[in-house]
Amino acid sequence: MPSPDPDDWSVRVRDALGRYDEPLLRAVAGRLVKPRTNQPADDLLDKAVGILTNPPQIDRRIKELPPSSRKLLALIGLSRQPRWAVGHLLTLLASLGHAEGFAPVRAALDAGLLYPELPPDGPPLDDFDRWLGAGGTLAAVAFAHPAVAARARGEDLELPDLASGGREPPGSPARQADGLEWPLRLAAVWQQVGGSAVRLTQANTLFKRDQTRLQGDEVLAALPADHLAPSPDLGILALFWAKAAGLLAEADGELRPGSFPSAWDAGLTPAVSQLFAALPHVEAWDPLAGYAPVESGLSGFPTAGLLSLLLLASGGRQPPDGKPNQGADAPRSPGWTDPAAVAGWLWENHPSWAGGSPAATTDRGAGWVEGFLLGVAYPLRLVEAVPAADGWAVRLSDLGRHLLAGGPEPVVPPLPPQTLLVQPNAEVLAFRQGLTPGLVAALSRFARWKGIGPACTLELTPEQTYRGLESGLTLPMVLQTLARHSTRPVPPGVADLLQRWANKRDRITVFASAVLVEFPTPADLDAALARGVVSVKLTDRVGMTADGAEPGLSQLRLIGNRDYEAKPQRCVSVGDDGVTLTVDAAQADLLLDAEIGRYAEPLPPETPGVRRFRLTPATVRRAADAGLSFADIDGWFVDRTGGPLPPAGRLFLFGGKVPPPTAARRLVVRFSSAELADGVVQWPETRRLIADRLGPTAVVVEEEAFDPLRRVLAEVGVTLEEI
Repeated sequence: MPSPDPDDWSVRVRDALGRYDEPLLRAVAGRLVKPRTNQPADDLLDKAVGILTNPPQIDRRIKELPPSSRKLLALIGLSRQPRWAVGHLLTLLASLGHAEGFAPVRAALDAGLLYPELPPDGPPLDDFDRWLGAGGTLAAVAFAHPAVAARARGEDLELPDLASGGREPPGSPARQADGLEWPLRLAAVWQQVGGSAVRLTQANTLFKRDQTRLQGDEVLAALPADHLAPSPDLGILALFWAKAAGLLAEADGELRPGSFPSAWDAGLTPAVSQLFAALPHVEAWDPLAGYAPVESGLSGFPTAGLLSLLLLASGGRQPPDGKPNQGADAPRSPGWTDPAAVAGWLWENHPSWAGGSPAATTDRGAGWVEGFLLGVAYPLRLVEAVPAADGWAVRLSDLGRHLLAGGPEPVVPPLPPQTLLVQPNAEVLAFRQGLTPGLVAALSRFARWKGIGPACTLELTPEQTYRGLESGLTLPMVLQTLARHSTRPVPPGVADLLQRWANKRDRITVFASAVLVEFPTPADLDAALARGVVSVKLTDRVGMTADGAEPGLSQLRLIGNRDYEAKPQRCVSVGDDGVTLTVDAAQADLLLDAEIGRYAEPLPPETPGVRRFRLTPATVRRAADAGLSFADIDGWFVDRTGGPLPPAGRLFLFGGKVPPPTAARRLVVRFSSAELADGVVQWPETRRLIADRLGPTAVVVEEEAFDPLRRVLAEVGVTLEEI
């Protein structure tokens, strides 16, 4: 799934707490916020969410938890994945020696540091045990705020250092992948699904047709160029991984292309972090069996994979702030570890490792661990490897230490921007030395991946070009991407080919620059077309020359020109009635026509050359229904008229959303001076008889209060006459 945004997770936390029954909310908030007074529920919600972004407060609340619950949050933090199935969390805790069942999860829920995912239409939650009983550990999902999980990463998991006392690293240099293998494969499967959607059964498994297609695809099924261990069904792993990472979206039982995560544009480290965080949501794949749909229970892949990496990190943990300690106690880099040692620990401690897992073989799961570390983690650049006498020895890479051991973020050296070679036959060579996840995502939108290796190959095809244009790209954007990253200029034949494909799709003509001429009336534009001043009629009053160049301005009487990079000009005046808008032709620009039509309808001209529009309830409501907020509408009026939305427009916009007005029969009493009215309103004997004050000299009284008011005023010499 996409990399979590802390603000979005704060909204999720507030929504979850808001679904609690009030007694449960007060109990949880009492432990999290520790209010001194009985506060309204909304105030407790605000304070609870606020504490989750306060590091000192978070640290104090985490320290109050029992050790098993602290380790639970640490596991969530180290996984970089805020959402976990409760069954997986219990498996992880049991592997660490905490077999208390639901108790650690319950303690974190009670403390307000862990939250249940609740169905949107369910009743308020009044008991965590009842929530778990309704969903079961297989279906129940809990999440932690990323800020809380990050503060818990420094908790000691008490995992053994399997590298200590082990063999020294061999003399050959360590091998480290570039981290691009899985972004490339996920991009390729994204294209596959774009060409033909993948259907899922009701059990969330693949139909045979799609399974065969993914297993036989020449790009996805090919082994990585730097592969160290065999990995079956890589295309199916890429599919479910892409779904978990947010590249694919599920709707109506089908997987379809989504958007590439923004983390890909931020660089290799954010992209790998995002893919690593998505791994716990991959269930239907196994390093030994390949495609392994889970019919009942939970897969061992998410928990065993995370524990394998954490065991490699146990010998070189950094402090929680990520700054290395100094002196003799300074943490060291993790040493080299035999995958068989990791498998042995899992065999002894993972509750389902020796039973329902494919790892329950004669090698005690060593093949499973080696397949995961060398087939999944190594291409993702989480681990590095060296040859050993009986296979490979592994340890965390610099990127793996950053994610799992609190190490500093790796410094990525500058990459050469020119890494493509566009060939005359419309094939593109992409050298991996200069590829980035962001460039992989950009190329995937308009070029088909044909091969993934040391030099990847892509092919420009009509179908993929059409899909790129449909996704929002333009032909200049495609050519700019190729030209910017190519070692040579794009061949003219390829540029012409892309142009023809684009023209066949939508017949759009692109002008690098153009001069648009706006005429006062449609008749003036027609006359200019007849004289040849302009050749293309864009709207009923706007035209330009056929090639976009400047027209013969000597044949025109210019009344103004526009700089469209400048701020919008004030060119509309509002009439006294609050609904009539008059356009100043000398100040108006071409964008005004498209804008003003959202809020008002044109009026017949009263004076030649003067355009007027009128606000109506229908036009204002139409703007709101189109998704424009009050701030958008009000901002447009400030920019174009110099003032806010007129009161009449506010009436049209909010009239149906406020309490209805009331009408009542009352009497208006008008005094001869404001001072006399002030005295009547101030004196208690008369003030109790006044219903409201209308202005400086006028008040309103109920009909039954009129005679008492007249008698009281008569006592002070004021005669109240009825007209």
